[in-house]
Amino acid sequence: MDRREFIRNASLAGFSLLLPSLSFSWASRQVSFTYEVKLPYRGDVRLWLPIPADTEYQRLTGLRFDGIYRKSGLFTETKFGTRALYAEFPSSVERKNIKVSLAVEFSPRKVSLVEGVYRVPKEVRKYLEPSEHIPTDGKVREVAKEVTAGKRSFLEKAWSIYEWVVEHTYRDPEVKGCGPGNVNLLLEILEKEGKVGGKCADQSSIFVALCRAAGIPAREVFGIRVLPAVVSEGLSIKKGAKDITKAQHCRAEFWAGEWIPVDPADVTKLALKEKLPKNHPRIDFAKRYLFGNWDPHWIAYNWGRDFVLNPPQSTKPLNFFGYPYAEVDGEPLNWLEPDSFVYRIRKLTA
Repeated sequence: MDRREFIRNASLAGFSLLLPSLSFSWASRQVSFTYEVKLPYRGDVRLWLPIPADTEYQRLTGLRFDGIYRKSGLFTETKFGTRALYAEFPSSVERKNIKVSLAVEFSPRKVSLVEGVYRVPKEVRKYLEPSEHIPTDGKVREVAKEVTAGKRSFLEKAWSIYEWVVEHTYRDPEVKGCGPGNVNLLLEILEKEGKVGGKCADQSSIFVALCRAAGIPAREVFGIRVLPAVVSEGLSIKKGAKDITKAQHCRAEFWAGEWIPVDPADVTKLALKEKLPKNHPRIDFAKRYLFGNWDPHWIAYNWGRDFVLNPPQSTKPLNFFGYPYAEVDGEPLNWLEPDSFVYRIRKLTA
């Protein structure tokens, strides 16, 4: 492979970034999977399941569901366009269950990283706003100002923030699920200990908060891994794996004329899985590749954060919606415990 095939050189205004590319087919892929949910609880039960989004790089091609419930339907909330399969189970129903079959067509994704002067569109401005878990003032603003000092463009600032997150965080396998993504708490720990551990929602949330504080629209993208990763076998499910119940993953995007994907969490996960120092060439490769490329082993659910589902949940706002969410008589179940919640997500084909 010669240098021209291996490296994409994006020359920006005062900013040059060498981005490696990987060899894989750019043809679209199809994947189908199922949710199987059993709710052995007395009382009234309500259930919301995240449904893949329709975007320029993926589309939902099939959706079927059946079970024992009082009502059900596909609903979309208005702020983030988050889709959910909703079902209600009355207390009179003893065997509360539902099976949902989905099919998704998706493609690899990369962007050009061509710098320009941008006016943020109205529909994008909400991704500059703070929320409970994504603050933009106080310590967040201080760090954002420090990290982006001397940087002028959205791309320059975003790259500096991305590098800073990779450098100052590490993957902590003891954190449950994707992590809570509580940015103020994470920065407090960082200030005291000089480093902070977490998982994908934690690292993506720090990136998003710092970008917003620096005036760059940014958002988390919640989804699920459905294929082995291209960058490293340790990042995703194994070849032939069928049970993807715990394969949820959170990435991030920032806006610079278009939505640009980044994945600082998978850079730190690679360092952990392959036991590599952060100055290792493999880490540098992954860091550059995962800024502007979208490793094609994953499908996106939504961008919802600190928001209200449709129909509205009893406990609100919801931190994020990457897992099945259910309530029994208005009290939420722990979606991080699928053995007690009793749900399974199984891949059928890919």
